[in-house]
Amino acid sequence: MENRTIDNKKLSGINALMSVLVVLLHSENLHAYTMTEGMLSSFVKGFEWFFSENLCLVAVPAFFMISGVLFYRDFDISLYPKKLKSRFFSLIVPFFAWNLFRYLLFYILGVTGFAKGVMGARPLEFNFKSIISSVVFYESNLGFWFIYQLILYSILSPVIRLLVKNKWVGIFSVFGMIAIYSSDIFGDFLMVTMNKRFILLDSFIYYFIGAYVGTHGFWLLDKKSNTIKYLSFAGLLTGQALHYIYLHTCLLWIYVLWLAISAISLWYAYDYIKPAKWLTAISSITFFVYAGHGTILEFLQLLGAYTLHDSPIVALITYILFPVATLLLLLGLSKLYKRYTPRLWKILNGGR
Repeated sequence: MENRTIDNKKLSGINALMSVLVVLLHSENLHAYTMTEGMLSSFVKGFEWFFSENLCLVAVPAFFMISGVLFYRDFDISLYPKKLKSRFFSLIVPFFAWNLFRYLLFYILGVTGFAKGVMGARPLEFNFKSIISSVVFYESNLGFWFIYQLILYSILSPVIRLLVKNKWVGIFSVFGMIAIYSSDIFGDFLMVTMNKRFILLDSFIYYFIGAYVGTHGFWLLDKKSNTIKYLSFAGLLTGQALHYIYLHTCLLWIYVLWLAISAISLWYAYDYIKPAKWLTAISSITFFVYAGHGTILEFLQLLGAYTLHDSPIVALITYILFPVATLLLLLGLSKLYKRYTPRLWKILNGGR
């Protein structure tokens, strides 16, 4: 029988790296500062674009792929109730908890008059419709679209299993979804149905690829050789080339290939990159980082906009320092939660 275990040290490390990339992705702050004409402004724009609009975008598809691999490495229909029970505590409970927190936060900000200007938030009403919109449909916590999608994919796992069970049906399904996503064949129907309240088709493609690998190619994950080493870095460069082509063509199938190839290459390239020691510090709190970074980062950015000088160099400095400060604050908070409220901590960190 094929060994279906995964290198937990590598998994924790790469999840930590991707969490950092997500924080940096959301640190883009050009909208908050005046970018005048000149070399410095052009450098700052290019620097932030290269990370937040390029490299960091790979993190989310990589998260989806890994989630698909982990779910389907040992999945069959008989395990459906067990899998749902596990996802109930690792996804659904923290999803509602964090959404409720964000709803109450913005409701209080609205009542006290501070909502205006905070992350574009509007004062929230205290009624059933507002609570459902915020807690179930994450309208006060837009970053949780990712968790919402994972919950949907878990519920739909029997259907996904039917599609990936046969190798050729799975391959046909991937190319079929890419074709549908890249064309306007279904017009408004696709835009209405495949949205953030149902299935995001591009994200589902990455998850489906992971599910396929978890079902048929789990053995590929541990491949290490000089050839794999060179291919992984070549894949990252190919991803950059595809990104360049996408920017000049706007072809969606190029967009999907760019992120898919880059995410796969990152998995293998990680074996040949010596990870920084600080990644180890956050490897056990990656869910907490993903869930909590937005709130801290947004308030730091708001504070900076009101107190710091409006200039390109300040934009660059805060772009670098605010993610660091956010991660340090989350590390400190995690220690406090672990020590004084361990049950609450388990919820906030997705049962981990």
